[in-house]
Amino acid sequence: MIRPDSLLIRFGTFAFSTAFNTALVILLVVAPAASTGAKTWECGERSNLPQEGKNYCAAGDFRQSKVNLAKVYNSMLDQYIAAYGNAEHFIDAQSAFESYRDNQCAAENKRIADKPFYPMLVAQCKTRHTNLRINELERMKTK
Repeated sequence: MIRPDSLLIRFGTFAFSTAFNTALVILLVVAPAASTGAKTWECGERSNLPQEGKNYCAAGDFRQSKVNLAKVYNSMLDQYIAAYGNAEHFIDAQSAFESYRDNQCAAENKRIADKPFYPMLVAQCKTRHTNLRINELERMKTK
């Protein structure tokens, strides 16, 4: 039997339908480049890109890591609720992770905040921490 809320994806204390989340993911990945009229860059070989292109590609990597995290998190959230009936601590842990990641990366790069490569380094830092969180959640899944 399908639970009425099984088609909902929870993030934090909010629950959204999978159709809504699919549309949101598309907007998060496509809209930033399209809405600003910014030049898009080929992100395969980055060493020859100007700094603007490197910033663009690093931001895209971070957006993709957030999409990957959301998939793993939502899968784990359903398992957590099924196993324990309540996901309050799991949700709080994810919220704390996001706050830690964002603040850690800002602090780590504060000394170069006025440099043109600052957005790239912050995005790379956030991608690194997000990928570590994905691995952490996947390890929790196997326990």
